[in-house]
Amino acid sequence: MITQRQTEILNLIVELFTQHHEPIGSKALKDVLSSSSATIRNDMAKLEQLGLLEKAHTSSGRLPSRAGFQYFVTHTLNREWMDEADVYQVVKAFDFEAFRLEDILERAAQVLAEMTGYTAVLLDVEPTQQRLTKFDVVQLSSHDALAVLTLDASKPVTVQFAIPKNWLTRDLATLKQLVDERFTGQTVLDIHYRLRTEIPQVVQRYFTTTDNVLDVMDYLFQPLFQDTVFVAGKMAALTYGSPETYQFLDSPQALAVSLRSTVTEQEPTAILVGDAREPVLSELTVIHHRFPVPYRGMGQMSLIGPIDMDYHRQMSRINVISRVLFMKLQDYYRYLNSNHYEVH
Repeated sequence: MITQRQTEILNLIVELFTQHHEPIGSKALKDVLSSSSATIRNDMAKLEQLGLLEKAHTSSGRLPSRAGFQYFVTHTLNREWMDEADVYQVVKAFDFEAFRLEDILERAAQVLAEMTGYTAVLLDVEPTQQRLTKFDVVQLSSHDALAVLTLDASKPVTVQFAIPKNWLTRDLATLKQLVDERFTGQTVLDIHYRLRTEIPQVVQRYFTTTDNVLDVMDYLFQPLFQDTVFVAGKMAALTYGSPETYQFLDSPQALAVSLRSTVTEQEPTAILVGDAREPVLSELTVIHHRFPVPYRGMGQMSLIGPIDMDYHRQMSRINVISRVLFMKLQDYYRYLNSNHYEVH
């Protein structure tokens, strides 16, 4: 354990270093702390012995170590703080008319990346836990049709598909009947399992000709099994990460699995300071923040940046964006309730 004064010294060094990125000497702290320079230097030496500070090579100042940043984040950082200036900037950035959920989530990722200068990742509600509540098929012509799949009674996803040449006129209605009886009310995870086990065995009960039925169903439901991922600020990762980090950001499904695995339902915000499980992120800081998506569950916002980031500033931006995002999503779902479909 470190003393109260040593904690204050560490906190000041972290805050000053993240703002100016220069080693901090005892003189810079003397005006803030009611202690002599000698006392401050002794405490700084003790913090260095504990591995919380590092000595700069070119001066007598010190800078926080990885362990020092971890201690600061765990014991000092106010994870609920918000800056009024951030509120104004974020509200202005979200002042647009949105007709698609993707437009809102993408804007949130862009705003977070632009305000921080780092990489932002936005994830929609985890797909496996969503539930199919309605399924409709609309024939567009003799050659193609539109399937409307509604998740959690509030997220419609449309898929246009070609009608197989060997299908009879009634087969579209049969498709709807099969889905209604076997899938409606089931989670996406259950649907995925049934497509691989139950459905191949029962299609002959519904269709006279079973050719292409499984292919059509796989095509219709495949979009439900994929995470909705938005990445902004990828180029910034090259300044504080590695080429492997950048390449990993180009694999959205693997990225989503990795980011989700470090967050629990009991912990709305998780900050990993050089402690991410993913090797290409292990030398960086990754901040995860879960946010509510009305009627459907929890989405996730992640910020990837260097260990020496300004944690107070970044937490303010994350908090403000998540709150404004929630209000924007509420407006969107009120619009959606007027029976507009979200088309892909």
